[in-house]
Amino acid sequence: MPENSTNPEFTSLRQGTTDARAVETYYDDWADGYDDTLQSWQYRAPDDAASLLGPYLDAGTQVLDVGCGTGLLGSALRARANVTLHGLDISSASLEQATARGIYDQLLQHDLQEIPLPVADDGYDVAASVGVLTYIADAETLLSDLCRAVRSGGVIAFTQRTDLWDDRDFEGMIAGMEADGLWHRKHISEPMPYLPGNAEFADDIRVIHTICQVR
Repeated sequence: MPENSTNPEFTSLRQGTTDARAVETYYDDWADGYDDTLQSWQYRAPDDAASLLGPYLDAGTQVLDVGCGTGLLGSALRARANVTLHGLDISSASLEQATARGIYDQLLQHDLQEIPLPVADDGYDVAASVGVLTYIADAETLLSDLCRAVRSGGVIAFTQRTDLWDDRDFEGMIAGMEADGLWHRKHISEPMPYLPGNAEFADDIRVIHTICQVR
């Protein structure tokens, strides 16, 4: 991560922030070393998410990678199927890294807290957001907009840290969106390893993977 960060809104990865400009600056500064650092921390959430999404992926499946960063999730998805892959992210430097992978059909810089997202209605079979919702103040609004962007019968996959899952009542949010007829849950994982090689996280913060099907 950026060394000796002077960003007053974002000085700890564990604490995070929902200040969009602070997130943008932080990940712009980190983009060049991001992949190597995450590998050293044994970050496996993109691979785990891609494995869970495997049954929903075929050649040509239209996938929106929401908060794509440098493309770790996109790479894991493309390793499983030759999907059509679009990505959104707030960090232009991260998008440069994602572009260099040569796996995305379209990439666009966008603040994910600015809704609606700049994508068409019913344009995707799958939307996935891994390691992103920490930074979203109103996850329900973003996820509701993804229900617009994903066709009926398609799926939305996302992760949330175990500490924020409870603090932000993700169980209640998922149930409320079910009651509103937006989606129904397909899978909610047990807590899984997140950043076991990072001393800030170790084993006390894990990650929950969720897949919901759009109605």
